Amino acid sequence: MGARDEKEEEVQFRPYRTDDFITRLYYETPRFTVLNQTWVLKARVNDSERNPNLSCKRTLSFQLILKSKGPYDDVRIKPVIHHHAFSNDTNETEYVLLPISDSVECNKLLAAKNINLRLFIFQIQK
Repeated sequence: MGARDEKEEEVQFRPYRTDDFITRLYYETPRFTVLNQTWVLKARVNDSERNPNLSCKRTLSFQLILKSKGPYDDVRIKPVIHHHAFSNDTNETEYVLLPISDSVECNKLLAAKNINLRLFIFQIQK
C-alpha cells in the first residue's frame, strides 16, 4: 500500500435559517478543500423536525457535500465493500465485478484514456 492521502480539517458551522414559511434552523460550514476537492458540511437539529424547540431531546445530524466536480461524475459506480483475509497461501483476491450500473456506463469507462477510481484499504487487527 502506498502513502495515505489524509488531511485533518477543522471547520466551523454557522447558523442559517431556511426561506420556508415556517423557518428551520440549520448550520453550514464555509467551503473547504481536502484532497484537491471542495467540500461543505451541513448540519440540522433533530433531523429537521418542525419544532425542535418543543423537544427536550436534542440531536444534530450532518451531511458531507462534494461541491467541486471530480473524476467521479462521469460514470455511475455503486460503492461496495469487499473483504479478503490475506495470508501466506492467499495473497491475491478473486476478480470481482466493478459495480457499474450498466453497459453504457462501462463503455464510458472503456472509452476514457485513463480510468480513475478511489480505493480504500483497511486492515483489521485481530
